[in-house]
Amino acid sequence: MKMVLTVTFVGYIDDEVPGKQVAVGSGEFEDLKCGLVLKSIGYKSLPIEGLPFDKYRGVVPNLRGRIFSSESETAKVEPGLYVVGWLKRGPTGIVATNLHCAEETVASILEDDKKGVLRASSDLKRPGRRGLLEILEQKNTRYVSFDDWEKIDAKEKTAGQLNNKPREKITTWDELLKVANEG
Repeated sequence: MKMVLTVTFVGYIDDEVPGKQVAVGSGEFEDLKCGLVLKSIGYKSLPIEGLPFDKYRGVVPNLRGRIFSSESETAKVEPGLYVVGWLKRGPTGIVATNLHCAEETVASILEDDKKGVLRASSDLKRPGRRGLLEILEQKNTRYVSFDDWEKIDAKEKTAGQLNNKPREKITTWDELLKVANEG
């Protein structure tokens, strides 16, 4: 099967609303031979209770991933609170953009740790990981721990090697949980 992807070059302009970006075709097109086409459409993030939120941009106000205490110009960075991805920068970019975004936030976390800004979770008014696990358990929510994910990762890679692929994805939640609970 022959597949051709027609790429339309776009710019982002909206003269009516300053700062708003909308896709505008440039009139230039290019046909590319390809074997697979994936389409992804951005969305606007929703506010999270307890965090400041810029409703217009759909982001948590931040500086290099460090969350601000409010949306005001005099807001201060909240020690120990960080954000990544579309909630950090809005619905833009590609997979590589997410990687850069996460690296930037991790660099902020490491800088803060080196400066002694981070405190033990017992000192914080927000319980962090412990609090999240308590909420999940109270709601009887099934989740996969990092150790469980490592089991899934190993199983997918092993199955992939049998098919000369990097991995064979497990595609159902029940199968993921089965693998996670093995051993």
